[in-house]
Amino acid sequence: MSNAVSPDWRSSVMFKTKPIPPDEHPQPRQILWTSLLVLAAGLPLLRFLDWRINAFLALILAIRVAGLRWPAAVPNRWIRALLTFAGVANCLNAYQTLAGQDGGAALFTTMIALKLLELHSKRDLRLVLVLMGFLIVIQFLFDESFPLTFYLGLVALGIVTLLVELNGGLLGSGLRPALRIAGRLTLHALPLTLVLFVLFPRLHAPLWSLGVDASKGLMGMSDSMEPGNISELVVNGELAFRVRFEGAPPRPDQLYWRGPVLWEMDGRRWTPGRPPPDWQDPAGLIESADPIDYEVVLEPTRQRWLFALDMPVSEPADAAINPDFQLLASQPVNALKRYAVRSALSYRTHEPDPRLRELALRLPENVTPRMRDLVADWRARADSDWDLVRLGLTHFNREAFHYTLLPPALGANPADEFLFETRSGFCEHYASSFALLMRLGGVPARIVLGYLGGEDNDIGGYKIVRQSDAHAWVEVLIAGRGWVRVDPTAAVDPSRIDNRTATRLLGAGASARFDLGDASAIAHWIRNMRLIADTLDATWQNWVLDFSADDQLDLMDRLGLGDFREYGLAALMVLAVSLTLGVVLLAMMRDKGERDPLDAFYARFCQRLARAGLPRHPHEGPGDYGQRIAAARPDLSATVSRFLALYVPARYGARRTGETGIRLARLLRGFNPKARRQHAGSAR
Repeated sequence: MSNAVSPDWRSSVMFKTKPIPPDEHPQPRQILWTSLLVLAAGLPLLRFLDWRINAFLALILAIRVAGLRWPAAVPNRWIRALLTFAGVANCLNAYQTLAGQDGGAALFTTMIALKLLELHSKRDLRLVLVLMGFLIVIQFLFDESFPLTFYLGLVALGIVTLLVELNGGLLGSGLRPALRIAGRLTLHALPLTLVLFVLFPRLHAPLWSLGVDASKGLMGMSDSMEPGNISELVVNGELAFRVRFEGAPPRPDQLYWRGPVLWEMDGRRWTPGRPPPDWQDPAGLIESADPIDYEVVLEPTRQRWLFALDMPVSEPADAAINPDFQLLASQPVNALKRYAVRSALSYRTHEPDPRLRELALRLPENVTPRMRDLVADWRARADSDWDLVRLGLTHFNREAFHYTLLPPALGANPADEFLFETRSGFCEHYASSFALLMRLGGVPARIVLGYLGGEDNDIGGYKIVRQSDAHAWVEVLIAGRGWVRVDPTAAVDPSRIDNRTATRLLGAGASARFDLGDASAIAHWIRNMRLIADTLDATWQNWVLDFSADDQLDLMDRLGLGDFREYGLAALMVLAVSLTLGVVLLAMMRDKGERDPLDAFYARFCQRLARAGLPRHPHEGPGDYGQRIAAARPDLSATVSRFLALYVPARYGARRTGETGIRLARLLRGFNPKARRQHAGSAR
């Protein structure tokens, strides 16, 4: 009785709304599947939304699920109105706006969740399922990766499946037949989707002007360094960039990816500083050898700097090499950027401006006497600046210095405390203290930030450089050689590297500076799975996301239509779409599987009788056929009569209900006339 009455009948009377027909009342399982699809569609978006939005969404979903078990838990329209105002206020509290990428996505997700509280008719369910298409599209503003695309494609298939059922295409026979129909519809749509993807004219800028939110920080390298900066970045472990070499890649000890250069130290923090106002040192090299060409696909950083192997000797069209040999783009990298570079693995730089030499010798005020005494001892034993450098590296190697991702906290003078007390740190500790010691000894020194190494992806044929490869090293100025790279971190004795901490913090995605060869088989298996996933993502990026208007014009050139440019592309698209639609429609017309589900049940019914020696004659309708079967096989009369009593009114009349398909399928499941015939013969 409860199913025959609208759960909101009082509201219908009060507001004089039109009553809902009985066949338009959704089934509880349809409400459940709709709610689960909303959850599945919005789940990837939750990681980009504020926790307050996620908490509100969880509350609404919990109320909806509880309402399936206890209908009284579903709030009436007055409470729903209050929840709506609360949801809008929550979005404003979290983002201070209801527009833009973040605020708009939060508001839309909140509204679609609130709609789950008023699923009184199948029309409401259809509306929610259609709106979920927009929810899927919104997520590509935050992430365009292949795993997300594949996942949301499955969600879209689920949406189409439930829409098929709600629109009566299955006669209530369950989700499995609906999934088959949705799958066929999807396959029919794929050719047209492919044609539109390749030929639909692309713009050089998106239709919307969302861009990158200026208030949103992106994880990546900074242009300053103080204790803790890089180690915090390393344990993040996210992708920084991918590199594909034209030939054999360099040795691991040559994979220094150059980034910002730091000159000034205030006692705790290194920054780029301010060079002389009229400084115009050339960025070229006196000598260069061992050139290597490669392509980098850099993740968005919202910074201008690009990363290149030490030393870059060529730059992309929209970038330049500054006097510090840093590769700088003309605009901040707000989207994935692909660029080709050539670097020299062996090189000699120019002697810098004397004023830069002075800048590279400047010391902070907190240099201690014991730091000066340590360097004075080295200087007394050194015959040259390079000898002083070697003595400094030997000190880090022979003394009890430890390399760890979890160093002890340092106070106001981190370099002194690290050198003489804690002696445990990460690359920023070693680079900072070594550069200060060199300056104390009269050797100009500066800090270079970047990445070291990279993970080989043999499946995709490229290297993966992650944030866990972030590194800092030192460049010292040596007479006759120019700036020379020195990595004091590499001088630490391998026996004093904390691999156990690295294994726990970095897992299978460890930095090249840690030897995790003893990691478990499970960790290696996870690493291989991650490499496969990264290969798929890189392929998706290369062939789908990077397919641009220039690629379309290049395709037109290959087809001999380059002179027609965008007009030829549009004409080709119209022609290809028309041909594709014609082929798809012809295939659908010839597809024997595209029939009324009732006819499919009747065909199976006739096939089973034919196998028992009672085929249907071409001129026989269902009624005549049933009478002949009853006369020839009285033992089948009851089952045949029940089947036809359901099939005939539903197929040829207006008595088709949501239960017809289920009941016909149930009758056919146990209908085996051939077996009954054998049983009757044995009984005789």
